[in-house]
Amino acid sequence: MIKALLDKVLITLEIDDKTSILILLTRNGEISRKGNGNLKDTHLPLMQGISHDGHFEALLMTISEDIFNYTGVIKQPERLGKECTLSIIFQGKIDVDYSFRVLYGEDSQGPPAELAQILINAVKLTEPWYQEQMKDEKEEAKKWWQLWK
Repeated sequence: MIKALLDKVLITLEIDDKTSILILLTRNGEISRKGNGNLKDTHLPLMQGISHDGHFEALLMTISEDIFNYTGVIKQPERLGKECTLSIIFQGKIDVDYSFRVLYGEDSQGPPAELAQILINAVKLTEPWYQEQMKDEKEEAKKWWQLWK
């Protein structure tokens, strides 16, 4: 069972060489996220921390073992619009590495549904954590300024 060997996943979506989203999850609870998938929001911060909510395990539960039979690079034909690259990299101890990369155009055929679903699920699973971290960061910034009053 491949999923049992994995201990981290990195998911990135780049559009026109700009990172629109980055999500890193590890089995021990480390979590990093930047962006929401929208190029208009590239100013969103990179938030990093530890979560005990099981984000990594929850994501793995949504993934079929069969997908690991199809690693590699997919270059969609007739790419129209902005160049997009979806990368999903699963790693584990002792040289366990399953990587997927899809090159496609914004206005043409996108990534295979199974890979797109991994991205969508990772965003959904980490969104509450990401919003909470950004809220906490804003509150900390306000507190710091209050010291000077």
